[in-house]
Amino acid sequence: MSNQNILDSKLSKNEQKELRILNKKSNSLRKRIKKNQDPLNMSIREFMRNWADTNIHVMIDFTNFINDLSKYKSHFNDIDDTDNWLLGISKILKKLYRIFTKNHRTIYIGFTLILLSFALYVIQITS
Repeated sequence: MSNQNILDSKLSKNEQKELRILNKKSNSLRKRIKKNQDPLNMSIREFMRNWADTNIHVMIDFTNFINDLSKYKSHFNDIDDTDNWLLGISKILKKLYRIFTKNHRTIYIGFTLILLSFALYVIQITS
């Protein structure tokens, strides 16, 4: 017997009705929270606050990554062992990928890259 059938047999009709109502409310609340966390639905002020916080977290994670690069040193000791080199490079790239994509950071990183490209363009024009 499945868990749902056991649950249905133990609960009264009124309790089952209450659970369905709570489930509907919970689902609508989750959808509303997800919609509010979408960067396209945020105010500019909230987006900028999240962007700044995300950049701080990325910089902290990236700095920690740079400090821990020595743990990948064992992959690059032997110049003839190219398989080990490729494994080390792939581990480093995976770690960098995780840093920039963790917790939906990609939209904020993209915004940062756009701002940097505009700044570089303005610098190039004025030079």
